[in-house]
Amino acid sequence: MFDKKKSNHNHLGVALDDLVVVLLASNIDASMDGNILVAQFEYYKVRVEVTPPDTRESEHGPIKAIVRVISELSKPFSELFVGREVETAARFNLYAALGAINIHHGKVSIGSRLTIYEAENTWETQHLSLLIFAVLGGTEAILGGIRRAFSEIAPVGGESKWSIKDFQSVHEYLSKICVCNEGELGLTAEFGLSDGALSWMMGHDNTALYEMMSDQPHPELGGGLFCLLQMPYQISNPDKLWEICAQLNNMEMAVSDSPPHFGAWCKGKFQNPAYVSFLPNALYSVNGIAQIASIWALNRAHWAKRVLSSMGIVPVE
Repeated sequence: MFDKKKSNHNHLGVALDDLVVVLLASNIDASMDGNILVAQFEYYKVRVEVTPPDTRESEHGPIKAIVRVISELSKPFSELFVGREVETAARFNLYAALGAINIHHGKVSIGSRLTIYEAENTWETQHLSLLIFAVLGGTEAILGGIRRAFSEIAPVGGESKWSIKDFQSVHEYLSKICVCNEGELGLTAEFGLSDGALSWMMGHDNTALYEMMSDQPHPELGGGLFCLLQMPYQISNPDKLWEICAQLNNMEMAVSDSPPHFGAWCKGKFQNPAYVSFLPNALYSVNGIAQIASIWALNRAHWAKRVLSSMGIVPVE
């Protein structure tokens, strides 16, 4: 058993020891290699790395640390990408829950990122749980989704723990800053990306569509909360769209001052860049996680707008 008294892996204020203890209790072979946590699964290995930010000061306050969860995939899985790396990654990221497939210099990995600010004091109430499930389910969600899609294994299914009272709570917050509505099975909101942009129904084209759905179980993880952010940029060339999604996923792992990256960029419903994430039922116990996810989506929409604009991509008119 990992003995917390014999070591103190509290790098940059991030208590990785807590994560190791939970993984060992889950019968996962987890250990520390310097300030890097290594968890060994049957077909892949996961590293949890804590690093200082490139720039400590940010518009959201001083950044304390960046935590990255990176899964190194086995050779048989990586070989599925040979020749069509970017396209295959974009297609498989449709199964993303808490991590994205990344293609970097020909290497395939699945990654998540958590930016922790000095003013935050949510390690035990939020951050630890997110990292636990990113390690346990981030890679398994994608691999399991692929396995079920290409075999006769049925999706897991199951009901979501999120209900109308949760969506009403999110609506109460979001309705103060954007157009949104909620129902028994989810919530829909539009994030204005420019001054005066409120809703496409009002003739405004510069809004991002955000949806939370409790009736869309993950094929591998079962019941939970499916979140989808769609940017208003239509890319008619499929190869270009896949490349843009790959760039966005790589940038999500590299940036410091941006919303936590527990999901993936992939093709949306309208030949557009979209960000998908899935919160399994086990994360329902994280207080206010649905509202937190909506705040991340709002901030991510504005971050993506800046990135896409720098690429010369403009909203659909």
